[in-house]
Amino acid sequence: MVVADRSGDNGEMSDSESGAVSRVTGAVRERVERVVTSTPRGGPAVVGGIGIALFLITLLNFFRELRQFGFGWPQVAAVLLGAWLSAMIVYGAIYLQGTPYTPRQRWQVAAASLAGIGFVYLVMYFTVFVRPSVGLRLGGPTLQLLASAHAGAVAGYLIGLLYVKARRDAQQARQVGQQLEFMHSILRHDVLNSMTVVRARAEHLDQQLDGRHQESLDAIRNQTESVINLSQRARATVNALAANADVTPEPVDLSAVLREEIATVRSTYDALSVTADVPDDVVVQADDMLPAVFGNLLSNAVQHNDADDRRIHIAVRAGAESVVVRVRDNGPGVPDEEKEAVFEQGYSSTGGGFGLFFVRTMIDHYGGSIHIEDNQPRGSVFVVSLPRAEQDRTSPFAGVGV
Repeated sequence: MVVADRSGDNGEMSDSESGAVSRVTGAVRERVERVVTSTPRGGPAVVGGIGIALFLITLLNFFRELRQFGFGWPQVAAVLLGAWLSAMIVYGAIYLQGTPYTPRQRWQVAAASLAGIGFVYLVMYFTVFVRPSVGLRLGGPTLQLLASAHAGAVAGYLIGLLYVKARRDAQQARQVGQQLEFMHSILRHDVLNSMTVVRARAEHLDQQLDGRHQESLDAIRNQTESVINLSQRARATVNALAANADVTPEPVDLSAVLREEIATVRSTYDALSVTADVPDDVVVQADDMLPAVFGNLLSNAVQHNDADDRRIHIAVRAGAESVVVRVRDNGPGVPDEEKEAVFEQGYSSTGGGFGLFFVRTMIDHYGGSIHIEDNQPRGSVFVVSLPRAEQDRTSPFAGVGV
């Protein structure tokens, strides 16, 4: 007996409807990520715009009351209070721009500001305007005070909840950092010892083979040195992050880093086509872990590629304040529902190095962002945005590729 699919009758979405919702959600998320990536100062600008707009509205209301009631100290007190609050909001925007938060986090602060305005506005709207419109008395100041008290209680609860959560997350981060530092100390000792043995054996084979299999030996030596250097750099980074130290990103030659990592990938993997458009002298704000970041990205693009003709393409475009790197592959792609999950700690992955969790952690540390787009007709595009170094913003952008 064949039972017809009646998922639409009981309120559940069919597979096609669920897929359509996922595609729409993915498209919206991708559009939001593009806005965040292209406007690193957008969040503080929105907050500052709120403060300026509220001040202008306060000023207009002050002049309206002057014409209607004449000059009086209550009007002056109201405009001074509004100006002070507006100035605090503008100062908050300036402060937000100077924080080490990522562009995504700054936009979240701006969105919270807009949501707060909307929430309080709705409370006051239903209090002040709706009751008279249906023939009910306004209720004098008591009703407005009660509504404000309710709004303040909810806002205070949310702020307190976020504060407690932030404190708890900070404590958990310190514990994880201590565990990570301990594990890394053990791994670093074992890895360095093993790689030292591999390097010595490779040197011995180089002497015995008299130039034969030179390409394979070079790949072994390059990877050995890469692992040793990565372990040493990771030690300093883990110590800094675990101790919550104020590690300030510094100018790093992105062009040189990408060319070195591209050369490593080409020498490591067979049956792989790597093309690149990397201009000269592009400098970003990062640190000496940047090679490991892009090494992980490139290795991820290769290792998860199941195509017969594996291809990856790296393109760099510099803007006035940020540099965008696109790592494009022709692999199986990443489903929309997993485009964020792949960057989470503990996500199952067969990639090497620290994985994509490490990649996002370091990019966030630099003040940048990363997200995934769909490649056409097949594959994924990892889009990395990094803040451009001050000394590089005045230099011309040359289109000299690798």
